[in-house]
Amino acid sequence: MTYSSPFIRRLADLLPSPGLINPALQSTAFKSACIDKGGEILGAGPTGRQIVTVGQGIAMRYRILPDGSRQVIMFLMPGDLCSPHIYPTMMDHSIAAVTPVRVDRFDCESLIDLSMTIIGLNQALWTLAEEQNAIMRNHITSLGRGDTRLRVAMLLTELARRLVPTGSPGPILVPITQSLLADAIGVTHIHFNRVVSEFARRGVVDTGRGGIQIKDLPRLFSIAEEMMEAA
Repeated sequence: MTYSSPFIRRLADLLPSPGLINPALQSTAFKSACIDKGGEILGAGPTGRQIVTVGQGIAMRYRILPDGSRQVIMFLMPGDLCSPHIYPTMMDHSIAAVTPVRVDRFDCESLIDLSMTIIGLNQALWTLAEEQNAIMRNHITSLGRGDTRLRVAMLLTELARRLVPTGSPGPILVPITQSLLADAIGVTHIHFNRVVSEFARRGVVDTGRGGIQIKDLPRLFSIAEEMMEAA
């Protein structure tokens, strides 16, 4: 089966004729590479002349703080840009593989040229970047307004919806360790586990070696809304 970059598919869905991939966009050349779990995808510094996107797996934006601790800024899913946008710039953080990751690397100039010729492509590229900005704004809101239970509920809800955008009638597995999830909301692993255990007793999640399984996403979202209103 021929591999199709999720980044290209997401761009196509944002163009004026969604579902129909422009031939020039479809034929855009890229190179793929496999990164082991925990491997670095991009380090802080110049991004170079390549656009790096997640093809398969889950990655994360993070910073190492002065005390040596790690702050996860956000998680990246298939189709997400690792670079802030398509233009060469400086990265003030790093990106690493949370699971085994396939990355797709596009030539910067090729995408810039396409954005000049394909109607709506430039807007689609900025829309993808803005989607990430919106996720980070929501994350900042939960950090500033909520206690740990609200932070956990909002983070798990966000990840579930991004992992299964069309919804799922059954459980949704979030294959990320509790240690990394705790780093994303700025609490200890022990504190995070205590909250997740509470949610498990309420029947909305289940835990195991593979990650956290969300058993009842609507209920989890309802819990997050109730906590937000009470904050």
